[in-house]
Amino acid sequence: MPGKEPLMVRAAEPLGAAAGALWRALPVLLGWALVSVGAWLAWPPAGFLTAGGLLLADQVADRITTRRRPG
Repeated sequence: MPGKEPLMVRAAEPLGAAAGALWRALPVLLGWALVSVGAWLAWPPAGFLTAGGLLLADQVADRITTRRRPG
């Protein structure tokens, strides 16, 4: 019967989807962290500026690609 499954069975699909999304995002996040830490080692404010610039660039790229997708 639907709805009578144990909690772990019902939670498996959403947890698997979340884990898959994090696994796909890991290389990007690791790259951002390494670039920002490298800039921070050269000059501490540069690390924060680099991290902010990368996040802004990601948001702009996401909005551009979202507009171009057929709806």
